[in-house]
Amino acid sequence: MLDQLKTYLLYGTSYCGIEHNSSNTIEAILLKKKKAEVVIEDTVSGKTIDEIAPKLPKKQHAFLIVNNDDVLSKYIQSNEASQNRLLYEAFPNLKINDFYYEIDSHGNFHNISICRKATVDKLIEAYQKQQLTIIGFSLGNAMTAVVTKFIAEPSYYTSNALLTKENNQITGISAQEEVPTQTYTINGLEVQNTQLLNFAGALSYILQSKTTVSNFEETETALTTNFRQKRFFSQFIIFGLGFMLLVLLLNFFLFNSYYEAVESMKQTAAVNSSQKEKLLQLKASVDEKQKMVDDILKNSSSRSSFYMDAIANSLPSTMQLAGLTYQPIEKRIKKNKAIQLTQNTITISGISTDSDLFSDWIQTLEDLDWIDTVTVLNYGSQSKNTTDFSLKITLFHE
Repeated sequence: MLDQLKTYLLYGTSYCGIEHNSSNTIEAILLKKKKAEVVIEDTVSGKTIDEIAPKLPKKQHAFLIVNNDDVLSKYIQSNEASQNRLLYEAFPNLKINDFYYEIDSHGNFHNISICRKATVDKLIEAYQKQQLTIIGFSLGNAMTAVVTKFIAEPSYYTSNALLTKENNQITGISAQEEVPTQTYTINGLEVQNTQLLNFAGALSYILQSKTTVSNFEETETALTTNFRQKRFFSQFIIFGLGFMLLVLLLNFFLFNSYYEAVESMKQTAAVNSSQKEKLLQLKASVDEKQKMVDDILKNSSSRSSFYMDAIANSLPSTMQLAGLTYQPIEKRIKKNKAIQLTQNTITISGISTDSDLFSDWIQTLEDLDWIDTVTVLNYGSQSKNTTDFSLKITLFHE
């Protein structure tokens, strides 16, 4: 139950698979998870990312299949168990550091696909600009491993290949220039062959059942981690605003009840002088508390806006913020316990593409007259071109 809740909070109920196929077409599928079943919610297609992005839900997460002419695939039969030896057997002169590779093995039969890292990274970045987050990817026809056991036919087509199987294991793959339109029944769902790979991609992160081996597991982990951080940040803002609204509503009703009590006491003040005195004291107390609340909200909002504006204005163009928290919560919120904030503290996290500008920015922050210290909590590589960082800023006591 807890795992289901975590999955729901992270992914929601909508899952997406996107395939770039060899006919220069982008095919996407949206799956909807309803309790213990999965249904096809929608299928869309287009020629470019700019064309397909508006057809998908905003800020949708997706699994990417790169299966176009940028991918080289070979299907070999070998008793070799080593990934590197299989890779060099298929591609002898491969510069492995420049390529992503993925291997789908079925006994002695191996489907090996490669693609330049720069090509895949560029696609992921293009989707990111369209507010579509890629959380995993696959090359060629490797993701058929997820669905082959659900297909009854002994052979079946994808968008660009014919696969044969025996005992639910793939025994042959042949590229096809002309592919007929076929429909396959997968666990009660009708799926066309042009949507088969993106369906498998979306299904793989619903079932958490990716079985291929590759050299981009760390890249996928980084993509998922980055998505989780953004998801948490957006949900934290929503929950935070909801909490603030609830507090304000409670304060309003509490103040309103005090006000009604004051009015009631006014009506009896002429009869009972002692009650009149209590009425005045109660009203003064309410007014004082209301003024205190107003002052706190006003000052806190003013200070936090000033700090955030100053930090944002100092930020170099080579850096992107993922999170900025003023007076973060010190400990987990517990029932019947006061919320403890880390006073005079701002935490920042984000991504940098230039270490020199990052160092200059740290110095710029330290020179601000309201900042006491700047502590770098983390500065580590996320990929070849970007670096994750997190900072803790200690303010002078306000």
